[in-house]
Amino acid sequence: MKNSNKNDMDYLVDTYQKWLNDNVKLSNAFSPNSLRILTHHLLMGRNYRLITENNTKSKLFYTYLWISDVVKNAKVEYGNEWKEKVVTDLFNLKKKGKEQNQLLYWLIGVTSKTSTNLGISRKEIPSVLTDLINHITDQFNEIGRFEDVDDTWLMLISGAATLNIRGSEKSKIGKSLEKVFIRAALSIIGLQENTDFWTNIQRDTEVDRETDAEVATQRARIRIEVGLISSGNQEVTEDKIGRVGRNGMIIFDKVGSKTKIYNTADSHLVKLVQIRNNQPLVEIYRHLSPLVNRPLTPPPTIESELLTKVNELPDEIFKIELKRNSEKKQKGNETPENE
Repeated sequence: MKNSNKNDMDYLVDTYQKWLNDNVKLSNAFSPNSLRILTHHLLMGRNYRLITENNTKSKLFYTYLWISDVVKNAKVEYGNEWKEKVVTDLFNLKKKGKEQNQLLYWLIGVTSKTSTNLGISRKEIPSVLTDLINHITDQFNEIGRFEDVDDTWLMLISGAATLNIRGSEKSKIGKSLEKVFIRAALSIIGLQENTDFWTNIQRDTEVDRETDAEVATQRARIRIEVGLISSGNQEVTEDKIGRVGRNGMIIFDKVGSKTKIYNTADSHLVKLVQIRNNQPLVEIYRHLSPLVNRPLTPPPTIESELLTKVNELPDEIFKIELKRNSEKKQKGNETPENE
């Protein structure tokens, strides 16, 4: 074992980041390039979750591999007390990256959000770790499996990492994609943002609910809602019908085969556009053409031509603002997984 007083533990962060950047298709799922790829996928009527799920699993596997390598280094550096020593070392590091900060919580089997919900402060992590080690050691001694503590601790760390990675992207990707999808779709058919259409309209004295977009028509404006909701949550889509009003439009991923929302939409004179296994851009074009103030550009239906149109759009369309974690913590109804 090396001298544990030296602060020379190698956390292999550069290697880990290189694995993600070089091998994960959407290493940053919220970058303009990633959202551009996902938008094209939606405009082709495909299931964007197939990309994001493979993307998530790739991140998970590379993270598991990184954790395994870090633990191996820690055992060489610190021996049997590697868990306690790594926590001490992480606290002593003057400059910690996101990876090291997350690892600090993962070592006790939680994410930072979970620790907040449990009332565990950052400074309490060392004592929580000590109590946990004693507890698990006693339990494994009772069944005669003390030698397997480290192997199962690796699983504990990996489980916390899974919550962190899945929770950090699963809800945010969908909401971010909804915003850029409608901007891209309306731009491709020839409308200009802040002239012909507006996005992220907040509630006001006239309308008590915010909406994803409004499009100028010959008489006024029509409202558009986008919801990348799976078929198991079609009540969310149904709820949007009452928001958009006459000639409004609701764009959604898919609904179940036994749904009655089309009847509801017809009675409200609302246009429904399903994305999955469809040509959503063509439907958007056909609905808006007789309503808007200017001639629209017919959208391409061939994949290569549509890809060209998407790639011609400026990066600005695919840029989003992510809320900071500190703002999210003010909400009291979040689950630990939504980190």
